[in-house]
Amino acid sequence: MISINTMTSGGFGNKILYYNNLRQLAARENEEWSCVPWEGSQIFNGDLLNCSQSGDSSLNLCLGERFFEWRTIPTRSIFELKQKSIVEPNCAAIHFRGTDFFQWNSDAVLGEEYYLNAIEEVPAETFYLFTDDKELQSYKSVVKYLEEKSKNIVVGVNTSNRQYYIGDFSVMSECDYIISSPSTYCICAGFIGKNKKIIHCNSWVSDRVSKEDKFWVDLNNGGNEDYSLWRLI
Repeated sequence: MISINTMTSGGFGNKILYYNNLRQLAARENEEWSCVPWEGSQIFNGDLLNCSQSGDSSLNLCLGERFFEWRTIPTRSIFELKQKSIVEPNCAAIHFRGTDFFQWNSDAVLGEEYYLNAIEEVPAETFYLFTDDKELQSYKSVVKYLEEKSKNIVVGVNTSNRQYYIGDFSVMSECDYIISSPSTYCICAGFIGKNKKIIHCNSWVSDRVSKEDKFWVDLNNGGNEDYSLWRLI
């Protein structure tokens, strides 16, 4: 049996990726699995813990580096939201990440040029905006730009308050397009819920590929049916 005996203290997206790795590897190796309780699992259908079992082989926690390699079962069959948000037809989500990204890797705080160019590629009338940092210049520029274009703007109800993340995640997962940041929170919304068209920043992906970051290398090489690129901007 393969188990997660200690869940990461990281954010919701990191927890989803760790858990997905557990389920994918267990399916690949035809092994039983178990997982300790983790915050956020309650929003999905089914028993995501399998706590009645006790594991004898602890999974070495990793993030996206095994996402494509270990894929055995569809992510959408693992993560089925109990309550799907109702969104406007033909809509796009835009995710901006600031705050701790400035310390982690300032290049991951994407600039306004990427977002504005990406918007031009998306034939949507309604844009859902999500961020942990409303002071970002990119966020302010996008709001102004969409207003000038007379687009419908819906700001995530929990924007700038990361304590309440589940509602925004559910909305994002049901959009038709995602203009993504490199945040695992946003990436996970891309492979859960509706099949969607995903945009990433070309300069970010190119940099991560040059550093042989496996998730981004595999995504750049085509991804898979769960998560793939629609556009690089």
